[in-house]
Amino acid sequence: MKSQFSILILAFILAFSCNSKEDSNIEKPLSEQNFEFEIYDSLVVDHLGNLDIADISADGSTFLLIDPKNDTIFVSSNNGQILKKFSRKGDGSGLYPGFRIGPPNFLSNTEIIIPANRGFYLYDLSGEPSRTFFPEFMPSFSMINPYNNNLITRNSKVYYPWEGRLTEKFGVDGKKFQLASQRVEILNLENGTFNPALHFPKKSKFSTDEKSYSNVNYLTTLQSQGDSLYVVFRNEPVIYGYHFSNLESPVSIRRIPFPSFIEKAPVDSEVFGSYQMKDLYVGSINNFHPTENSRFLINYARGLTDEEYEAIFSLESKDRTLFFKEMKKRNTNGMVLFDGKSISPIIQKPMELGYTHKFISEDEIWFTPNYSEVEKDYVVFYKTRLVAN
Repeated sequence: MKSQFSILILAFILAFSCNSKEDSNIEKPLSEQNFEFEIYDSLVVDHLGNLDIADISADGSTFLLIDPKNDTIFVSSNNGQILKKFSRKGDGSGLYPGFRIGPPNFLSNTEIIIPANRGFYLYDLSGEPSRTFFPEFMPSFSMINPYNNNLITRNSKVYYPWEGRLTEKFGVDGKKFQLASQRVEILNLENGTFNPALHFPKKSKFSTDEKSYSNVNYLTTLQSQGDSLYVVFRNEPVIYGYHFSNLESPVSIRRIPFPSFIEKAPVDSEVFGSYQMKDLYVGSINNFHPTENSRFLINYARGLTDEEYEAIFSLESKDRTLFFKEMKKRNTNGMVLFDGKSISPIIQKPMELGYTHKFISEDEIWFTPNYSEVEKDYVVFYKTRLVAN
């Protein structure tokens, strides 16, 4: 009897200890928690060469992959079987000319959409063209990342940060442009019309006619969750949240407390004008994802001051080893978690993981392989989850 009583006491102590530990972790701010991407599954595709992950169908059954060397699209099952591959880049009927400005996306489980330099090109999963949509203006681009997914679909509408609608009237930047600019184009898939929306929020530093900012630094990135559209501008450490029913003003403004984030100073002239390479090496939000845990997974770079840029790039031709060492030391970059109050340290990545990823949830983040570290006769895509360590 005494032995049983002792066991009960011990069990109670252990349970209390575990609960206390869990409560302690919950109460800790993100800034005091360390996370890593834990690999727990993979998708093996029989392909010799490099492939990047573009999208996954809503039912999880089909993967869109792309060969960046020749812009070939691969349609794969969730067991790695290549169902179809095709290239639709070129000149001619059903082809998209020029270049992609983003990865292919599933519009439905049977149709994909590709944002290219002139408009949207839609195909079925065998690569046959189905529809095309072109805005009535000629698109222009301040910066292009063909791997960054910026396309949102909702209720037969496509939301995308096209640029170029105001080019003929205001040019591509400047004081007048900043007040007039609307950062999102909404395509109605039912009637094919494009309509602009979403001025710079009044509390954004870019909403001004007193100074001119470089247009690369208000490059716009979109994400969504439920009935909310989230917006960030490349060189402003803020996440603006909107309801899809009202894109006139944000319902939430979350300033991200990066330890350091270099913001590019504006100029007094009517337009910012041409920019130098150092203007690109400033703080940047490269992509972000709202998560199911009321947090945001953010990929960012701290950037360099003008003085740091000059000092580091003077080493490029003299000592490339020291150049890369100083660049890594100064220009902190990687992925962090943000809960609206604090951010985590940089999330640790196994060396197998590359840069391109597809976010589903904190328990399902797919990564392209790190091809500089992994050489195989096949391609392995890694399924990871965020874990505290």
